[in-house]
Amino acid sequence: MWRVAVLLLMVGCARSSLPARPGLGATPPLSADHFASAPSAVAPRRFTTGEVLYIRHCADCHGWEGRGNGPLSQMLIAQPPPLRHVATQYSEAEFVARVLLGKDLRVPFATPAFPNTEEDVTALLAHLKRLPTIPWEQAEMGASVYDALCVSCHGIYGAGDGLQAAALPTPPRDLGAPSYQQQVSDEELWQIIANGKGAMPGTGDVLTPDEIRAVIAFVRLLSPGYELYDRFCAACHGPDGVPDTSTLSQEVLTPEFVPTPVPRFDEEYFRTRTDDYVRTWIRHMLKENRTVMPHFSGELNAEEVRQIFTYLRSLPPES
Repeated sequence: MWRVAVLLLMVGCARSSLPARPGLGATPPLSADHFASAPSAVAPRRFTTGEVLYIRHCADCHGWEGRGNGPLSQMLIAQPPPLRHVATQYSEAEFVARVLLGKDLRVPFATPAFPNTEEDVTALLAHLKRLPTIPWEQAEMGASVYDALCVSCHGIYGAGDGLQAAALPTPPRDLGAPSYQQQVSDEELWQIIANGKGAMPGTGDVLTPDEIRAVIAFVRLLSPGYELYDRFCAACHGPDGVPDTSTLSQEVLTPEFVPTPVPRFDEEYFRTRTDDYVRTWIRHMLKENRTVMPHFSGELNAEEVRQIFTYLRSLPPES
């Protein structure tokens, strides 16, 4: 923990907006009043775990601050409800049960607003076919370091849209852009992470070599396909393509909620199916999953949902 504290003292960055990304559900922008009363130099702060989880799984529809004004809300016929009052509606236990095991809630799209998904289909297919080859234990370690030290500037998906990047002379680059991934080697990533570059401080004195290698493994995950998969697929299929309901807490399991079997995205799956077959399935999945609020039994555990609940309770009440 001391290494994290030392590095955080070295980081000074802040940025006031989260730009949309072509072909994806846009990363939720901050509301206009978020910085209305802030001083010209925004004091650095760190994301809480609950806030990161909320951004990844809820903010597209419900908005960064739980106001029901996420970037996808304008495409919906029915406005997503604001979530700031959730603590007054449900107890923590009820909230956990609904998020983990609640039945899918059909959310109709306004048809003219539905996006062309072919670019997304191609990106998702590329990511799916990578799933069996990724060193997941190492990548998960890297994700933990990234979420603690890097996300404030580089953003949840590496797009350079972190909350604390405005003070940088140059915005952080999009780490998930295919062009960047192709041009930068693992050795160059090591040098940047360990020694720093520009306004980015080096971490060679506070991270172990294994931790730096793990961060590189996670950065290699970043791509348009990874973001789409994390937003729309991982809740049921698992982050590594292997569905797992073993993390469900017994207190939220009831006879009403029965997990639905889903396929494993392993080598056998892709060996026995053509790309055209998988693309057809992806098109169907994107259409279906962009029009429902899913349960998250395959992605989140009860403790993570409690952290989302705590984050929602920390938001100021609606005026």
